[in-house]
Amino acid sequence: MPSLSDFGIVDETIEQVPAGQVLVKVDTLSMDAWIRTTLDAEGFHESVTLGSTIRAFGIGQVVASSDPGFAVGDWAYGLLSAQTMALMDAAALTKVVPEQGVSPSDFIGLLGITTGLTAWVGLVAVGEVQPGDVVLVSGAAGAVGSCVVQFAKARGARVIGIAGGPAKCGFVTGLLGADAAIDYKAGDVGTQLARLAPEGIDLFFDNVGGEILDAALDNLRPRGGARVVICGAISQYQNLNDVRGPKLYLRLAERNASMRGFVVSHHAARFGEAIKEISQLIRTGKAHLPEHVVEPIDRFPEALMMLFTGQHSGNLVVKP
Repeated sequence: MPSLSDFGIVDETIEQVPAGQVLVKVDTLSMDAWIRTTLDAEGFHESVTLGSTIRAFGIGQVVASSDPGFAVGDWAYGLLSAQTMALMDAAALTKVVPEQGVSPSDFIGLLGITTGLTAWVGLVAVGEVQPGDVVLVSGAAGAVGSCVVQFAKARGARVIGIAGGPAKCGFVTGLLGADAAIDYKAGDVGTQLARLAPEGIDLFFDNVGGEILDAALDNLRPRGGARVVICGAISQYQNLNDVRGPKLYLRLAERNASMRGFVVSHHAARFGEAIKEISQLIRTGKAHLPEHVVEPIDRFPEALMMLFTGQHSGNLVVKP
């Protein structure tokens, strides 16, 4: 894991905005686990180079524009960087228009591509959640997990969330509305899961990997048709050269189950459907994603490390 001494702040002056570009005053940056992989030389996501800024999805307001598609004051969403002001190609940004009941921050939370849309795609498009399913969610107190818990409940599933410690488990069953929570710090996850779902689980949405993935595989519903959705493996991101694979993968064959990973951008054709459903949940008060705010921008490295130390619940964000 990088240390705080590996990062630095550089002040630069932006004197003009070239044609086709806009200057965005960054409002909020979403701290997502994938950012950690960009710090490796050969990560799945494009690696950052020494001396460059670290990328993060975010939202901000246009303060200068040399593109007809954006006017000063417009809200813009996209892959920004750890900056207070971002000079961006207009083509790389999406103009967002907050509606009644939907705030700008929702576009990096419940409606964000790395949070709410990822949760919806994994749960609905990949996991094919059905009413009455028993759904298990790892990392349930994190940004994606929080969304999965609420979206699954809204679709009529019974939801069990996995989190670390009494406070986070209370967050999962309280604000998020899960039917039960497993504290992975309080004992064997498989034993707790067998007690809460004695007939097995229908769908496992995994954000963590490692031993928790094995516990879920060992508790898939025996009658067949169970699905395991691999969204991430935050327990493995610190050592990508020696990733721990599942030991109990044969349970997939024994129980006629399936395991499938996904990349959210490959399901862009369903984003409209997802946004419509999630926006309705927001307006009716059936979905919430509390923000854990870190500010100002020079604490960005500290916030990144918080992702891996369990010091937050909900959507971890940085406000410059």
